Amino acid sequence: MALTTSRVFLATATRDFKRTGAVAPSSKALGGAMTRELAAHHRRPVAVLEVGGGTGSITREIAHWLGSGDRLDVYEIDRRLASVIRHRVKTDEAFRGSATAIRVHCRPIQDIDRLPQYDFVISGLPFTNFEPAAVREIFELFRSVLNPGGLCSFYEYILMRKAARMISRGQSERDRVTGVAEVVKRFIARYEYSNEIVFRNLPPAVVHHVRFD
Repeated sequence: MALTTSRVFLATATRDFKRTGAVAPSSKALGGAMTRELAAHHRRPVAVLEVGGGTGSITREIAHWLGSGDRLDVYEIDRRLASVIRHRVKTDEAFRGSATAIRVHCRPIQDIDRLPQYDFVISGLPFTNFEPAAVREIFELFRSVLNPGGLCSFYEYILMRKAARMISRGQSERDRVTGVAEVVKRFIARYEYSNEIVFRNLPPAVVHHVRFD
């Protein structure tokens, strides 16, 4: 299954890198960092939203921490990747105790009802590939769907924005990447309460944990 998952991810990334924004599925170490706050949470039940589920690597880590009465909604816009996640939920032993609590949605996160309904948002979206206005909208969306006291975790690849600017073709593309960087920096400066660097991932990443209260 792991080999099949990697092949689907590679095929999807090759076909549409701007959508996947990665060269390999997220590592277990990154998944552990992304679910750190969920693992430490003791008030139940909880509702979790995962955005950009990819091949389900982080979904698997989230499932490990789901208990009775918890629920997980996974949004993955790519049809093939969404199918991989659904298959993993049905067949992977790691999902045995939580499969009925997981729903996989193959549609844009912008389609979600924008009302408080989740305790955790865990995002794997490749913000560097988006327009600055889209990144602002998504951050506002995250805030709108979180319950009071809710937490949001997302990651960025280390030096990815710098690399993107270096390889960008034309000033407009460099301006786009710079604009995204400014949006993310302002968001982090205002809301972040902790972060951690994950070297055991390809490429290495930094995980940001934010609280809107």
